[in-house]
Amino acid sequence: MTFQIWQTISTATAGVGLTGTLAYFSPWLLRQHQLGRVRRRASQNRTLALTYDDGPSATLTPQLLDLLQRRNARATFFMLGRHARRYPEIADRIIREHHDVGCHSQEHLNAWKAAPWRAIADIESGYDHLSAWVQPDGMFRPPYGKMTLPTYLTVRRRGAPVYWWTVDSGDTNQQVPRANQVADAICRQKGGIVLMHDLDRGKERNDFVLEATSVLLDVAEQESLKVIPLRELWS
Repeated sequence: MTFQIWQTISTATAGVGLTGTLAYFSPWLLRQHQLGRVRRRASQNRTLALTYDDGPSATLTPQLLDLLQRRNARATFFMLGRHARRYPEIADRIIREHHDVGCHSQEHLNAWKAAPWRAIADIESGYDHLSAWVQPDGMFRPPYGKMTLPTYLTVRRRGAPVYWWTVDSGDTNQQVPRANQVADAICRQKGGIVLMHDLDRGKERNDFVLEATSVLLDVAEQESLKVIPLRELWS
Protein backbone atom coordinates (compact mmCIF):
# COMPACT_ATOMS: atom_id res chain seq x y z
CA MET A 1 0.00 0.00 0.00
CA THR A 2 2.82 2.42 0.87
CA PHE A 3 4.55 1.75 -2.45
CA GLN A 4 1.30 2.41 -4.32
CA ILE A 5 0.87 5.77 -2.57
CA TRP A 6 4.46 6.77 -3.38
CA GLN A 7 4.05 5.62 -6.99
CA THR A 8 0.86 7.69 -7.31
CA ILE A 9 2.57 10.79 -5.91
CA SER A 10 5.58 10.33 -8.19
CA THR A 11 3.36 9.94 -11.25
CA ALA A 12 1.22 12.95 -10.34
CA THR A 13 4.19 15.26 -9.83
CA ALA A 14 6.49 14.04 -12.60
CA GLY A 15 4.77 16.03 -15.32
CA VAL A 16 4.90 19.39 -13.54
CA GLY A 17 8.65 19.55 -12.97
CA LEU A 18 8.47 19.33 -9.18
CA THR A 19 11.77 20.32 -7.57
CA GLY A 20 13.10 19.27 -4.21
CA THR A 21 12.60 22.83 -2.99
CA LEU A 22 8.91 22.80 -3.89
CA ALA A 23 8.41 19.49 -2.09
CA TYR A 24 9.44 21.16 1.20
CA PHE A 25 8.24 24.70 0.57
CA SER A 26 4.62 23.94 -0.39
CA PRO A 27 3.63 22.34 2.95
CA TRP A 28 5.49 25.13 4.77
CA LEU A 29 3.47 27.78 2.94
CA LEU A 30 0.25 25.95 3.76
CA ARG A 31 1.28 25.77 7.41
CA GLN A 32 1.94 29.51 7.55
CA HIS A 33 -1.44 30.26 5.97
CA GLN A 34 -3.28 27.97 8.39
CA LEU A 35 -1.46 29.31 11.43
CA GLY A 36 -2.28 32.91 10.57
CA ARG A 37 -5.95 32.04 10.40
CA VAL A 38 -5.88 30.01 13.63
CA ARG A 39 -3.98 32.71 15.56
CA ARG A 40 -6.62 35.26 14.60
CA ARG A 41 -9.43 32.90 15.57
CA ALA A 42 -7.87 32.03 18.93
CA SER A 43 -7.32 35.71 19.73
CA GLN A 44 -10.78 36.82 18.63
CA ASN A 45 -12.52 34.01 20.53
CA ARG A 46 -10.07 34.07 23.47
CA THR A 47 -9.45 30.34 23.38
CA LEU A 48 -6.59 28.11 24.50
CA ALA A 49 -5.81 24.58 23.33
CA LEU A 50 -3.39 22.39 25.29
CA THR A 51 -1.73 19.73 23.15
CA TYR A 52 0.65 16.91 24.04
CA ASP A 53 2.79 14.91 21.61
CA ASP A 54 4.78 11.64 21.70
CA GLY A 55 2.82 9.80 24.41
CA PRO A 56 1.25 8.07 26.06
CA SER A 57 3.79 7.38 28.77
CA ALA A 58 3.66 5.34 31.95
CA THR A 59 4.28 8.19 34.41
CA LEU A 60 3.64 11.64 32.96
CA THR A 61 0.47 10.97 30.97
CA PRO A 62 -1.51 9.65 33.98
CA GLN A 63 -0.28 12.61 36.05
CA LEU A 64 -1.44 15.01 33.33
CA LEU A 65 -4.80 13.28 33.12
CA ASP A 66 -5.21 13.59 36.89
CA LEU A 67 -4.38 17.31 36.69
CA LEU A 68 -6.74 17.94 33.78
CA GLN A 69 -9.49 16.04 35.54
CA ARG A 70 -9.06 18.10 38.73
CA ARG A 71 -9.20 21.30 36.69
CA ASN A 72 -12.12 20.12 34.54
CA ALA A 73 -10.13 20.79 31.36
CA ARG A 74 -9.97 18.90 28.09
CA ALA A 75 -6.83 18.62 25.99
CA THR A 76 -5.53 17.01 22.79
CA PHE A 77 -3.07 14.13 22.67
CA PHE A 78 -1.15 13.25 19.49
CA MET A 79 -0.02 9.72 20.19
CA LEU A 80 2.76 7.59 18.73
CA GLY A 81 1.49 4.20 17.62
CA ARG A 82 4.27 2.29 19.36
CA HIS A 83 3.60 4.02 22.67
CA ALA A 84 -0.17 3.57 22.54
CA ARG A 85 0.29 -0.13 21.88
CA ARG A 86 2.67 -0.33 24.84
CA TYR A 87 0.25 1.46 27.20
CA PRO A 88 -3.22 0.72 25.82
CA GLU A 89 -4.91 1.23 29.18
CA ILE A 90 -3.61 4.82 29.29
CA ALA A 91 -4.74 5.47 25.71
CA ASP A 92 -8.14 4.08 26.71
CA ARG A 93 -8.26 6.48 29.65
CA ILE A 94 -7.53 9.47 27.40
CA ILE A 95 -10.56 8.55 25.30
CA ARG A 96 -12.71 7.71 28.32
CA GLU A 97 -12.09 11.15 29.83
CA HIS A 98 -13.18 12.87 26.59
CA HIS A 99 -9.88 14.29 25.40
CA ASP A 100 -9.17 14.56 21.70
CA VAL A 101 -6.66 12.16 20.18
CA GLY A 102 -4.71 12.17 16.93
CA CYS A 103 -1.93 10.36 15.11
CA HIS A 104 1.70 11.45 15.47
CA SER A 105 3.06 8.55 13.36
CA GLN A 106 4.57 5.27 14.51
CA GLU A 107 8.28 5.94 15.10
CA HIS A 108 8.43 9.77 14.91
CA LEU A 109 10.50 10.07 11.73
CA ASN A 110 11.48 13.53 10.53
CA ALA A 111 10.04 13.81 6.99
CA TRP A 112 12.78 16.29 6.01
CA LYS A 113 15.49 13.76 6.85
CA ALA A 114 13.95 10.34 6.13
CA ALA A 115 13.53 8.89 2.66
CA PRO A 116 10.03 9.72 1.33
CA TRP A 117 8.85 6.11 1.36
CA ARG A 118 10.04 5.64 4.94
CA ALA A 119 8.27 8.79 6.13
CA ILE A 120 5.08 7.68 4.37
CA ALA A 121 5.33 4.20 5.88
CA ASP A 122 5.78 5.76 9.33
CA ILE A 123 2.52 7.69 8.96
CA GLU A 124 0.59 4.70 7.63
CA SER A 125 1.94 2.43 10.38
CA GLY A 126 1.01 5.03 12.99
CA TYR A 127 -2.62 5.07 11.88
CA ASP A 128 -2.68 1.27 11.74
CA HIS A 129 -1.33 0.89 15.28
CA LEU A 130 -3.64 3.61 16.60
CA SER A 131 -6.76 2.21 14.94
CA ALA A 132 -8.35 1.39 18.32
CA TRP A 133 -8.29 5.08 19.25
CA VAL A 134 -7.92 7.17 16.07
CA GLN A 135 -10.15 7.01 13.00
CA PRO A 136 -8.51 6.43 9.58
CA ASP A 137 -9.19 10.10 8.80
CA GLY A 138 -8.38 11.27 12.31
CA MET A 139 -6.33 14.36 13.05
CA PHE A 140 -2.59 14.29 12.37
CA ARG A 141 0.38 16.23 13.68
CA PRO A 142 3.68 15.68 11.85
CA PRO A 143 6.75 14.69 13.88
CA TYR A 144 8.99 17.71 14.44
CA GLY A 145 6.34 19.74 12.60
CA LYS A 146 8.02 18.71 9.32
CA MET A 147 6.18 17.67 6.17
CA THR A 148 7.07 17.24 2.53
CA LEU A 149 4.65 17.23 -0.37
CA PRO A 150 4.61 13.39 -0.43
CA THR A 151 3.81 13.10 3.29
CA TYR A 152 1.24 15.89 3.10
CA LEU A 153 -0.52 14.18 0.17
CA THR A 154 -0.42 10.89 2.07
CA VAL A 155 -2.30 12.44 4.99
CA ARG A 156 -4.73 14.34 2.77
CA ARG A 157 -5.45 11.16 0.81
CA ARG A 158 -6.93 9.86 4.05
CA GLY A 159 -9.02 13.00 4.45
CA ALA A 160 -7.15 13.69 7.68
CA PRO A 161 -6.64 17.29 8.84
CA VAL A 162 -3.14 18.44 9.80
CA TYR A 163 -2.79 20.34 13.08
CA TRP A 164 0.07 22.62 14.19
CA TRP A 165 0.73 24.90 17.18
CA THR A 166 1.20 28.62 17.83
CA VAL A 167 3.34 28.45 21.01
CA ASP A 168 6.12 25.95 21.65
CA SER A 169 6.48 25.35 25.39
CA GLY A 170 10.21 24.71 24.99
CA ASP A 171 10.06 21.42 26.89
CA THR A 172 12.42 19.86 24.32
CA ASN A 173 14.99 22.66 24.56
CA GLN A 174 18.41 21.85 25.92
CA GLN A 175 17.63 24.16 28.83
CA VAL A 176 14.03 24.03 30.01
CA PRO A 177 12.45 27.51 30.25
CA ARG A 178 10.31 28.82 33.07
CA ALA A 179 6.65 27.84 32.94
CA ASN A 180 5.68 31.49 33.19
CA GLN A 181 7.36 32.19 29.86
CA VAL A 182 4.86 29.94 28.11
CA ALA A 183 1.97 31.62 29.89
CA ASP A 184 3.32 35.06 28.98
CA ALA A 185 3.36 34.10 25.29
CA ILE A 186 -0.27 33.00 25.47
CA CYS A 187 -1.23 36.23 27.21
CA ARG A 188 0.46 38.29 24.49
CA GLN A 189 -1.39 36.37 21.79
CA LYS A 190 -4.66 36.39 23.77
CA GLY A 191 -4.99 32.65 23.23
CA GLY A 192 -3.48 30.00 21.04
CA ILE A 193 -2.28 26.41 20.77
CA VAL A 194 0.49 25.22 23.10
CA LEU A 195 2.81 22.38 22.14
CA MET A 196 3.97 20.14 24.98
CA HIS A 197 5.17 16.52 25.19
CA ASP A 198 3.93 13.78 27.50
CA LEU A 199 6.67 11.19 27.09
CA ASP A 200 8.74 10.37 30.18
CA ARG A 201 12.09 12.22 30.04
CA GLY A 202 13.11 12.46 33.67
CA LYS A 203 11.80 14.39 36.66
CA GLU A 204 12.85 17.89 35.55
CA ARG A 205 11.05 17.79 32.22
CA ASN A 206 8.04 15.90 33.57
CA ASP A 207 7.69 18.48 36.33
CA PHE A 208 7.99 21.32 33.81
CA VAL A 209 5.14 19.96 31.68
CA LEU A 210 2.93 19.56 34.74
CA GLU A 211 3.80 23.04 36.02
CA ALA A 212 3.33 24.64 32.61
CA THR A 213 -0.08 22.98 32.27
CA SER A 214 -1.13 24.19 35.70
CA VAL A 215 0.11 27.74 35.07
CA LEU A 216 -1.62 27.88 31.69
CA LEU A 217 -4.89 26.80 33.27
CA ASP A 218 -4.44 29.50 35.93
CA VAL A 219 -3.81 32.13 33.26
CA ALA A 220 -6.81 30.95 31.25
CA GLU A 221 -9.00 31.50 34.29
CA GLN A 222 -7.47 34.90 35.06
CA GLU A 223 -7.67 36.11 31.45
CA SER A 224 -11.09 34.60 30.72
CA LEU A 225 -9.70 32.24 28.08
CA LYS A 226 -11.80 29.22 27.21
CA VAL A 227 -9.80 25.97 27.30
CA ILE A 228 -10.96 23.69 24.49
CA PRO A 229 -9.73 20.65 22.55
CA LEU A 230 -7.77 21.61 19.45
CA ARG A 231 -10.39 20.32 17.04
CA GLU A 232 -12.90 22.91 18.27
CA LEU A 233 -10.47 25.79 17.70
CA TRP A 234 -9.28 24.62 14.31
CA SER A 235 -12.66 23.75 12.79
